Amino acid sequence: MYKEDLPYLLIFLGSIPFIFLSFLKLFNYQEFFQIEINFILSIYSLSIISFICGSHWGIFLSNSNLGINLFLLSNFLTILSFIGFLLLEERNYFFLQILILIILLLIDVYIFRKKITQKKYVNTRILVTSLVSSFLVIPIII
Repeated sequence: MYKEDLPYLLIFLGSIPFIFLSFLKLFNYQEFFQIEINFILSIYSLSIISFICGSHWGIFLSNSNLGINLFLLSNFLTILSFIGFLLLEERNYFFLQILILIILLLIDVYIFRKKITQKKYVNTRILVTSLVSSFLVIPIII
């Protein structure tokens, strides 16, 4: 494997827990290792959102003339996700997570248009965000 392919592989691997846990929900499993599946999905989605926001911090540190303040925006989205975890009913929380993931994707598209990231990266993010968002719909409807 080439070093430049590793980030893309890791992005795809990060979607596996969403897919796996959502399939368990489809087959009427409520727990995995005696932990409620929706709780695991909630914590994992919060972690992924925090991770993506952290990557935006790194981009902003290198490119402070982006036109948007990624420090403030990424903090806001991470805190919004956390507050949603604390206060929202599960279904509404998953709707919020999908919305935040889409916002983060739109930020990545914006960063790409500023010629800071590569087309391959933004295409990967589009694919994986679409996949993950689709699988996050499952705990909303089940």
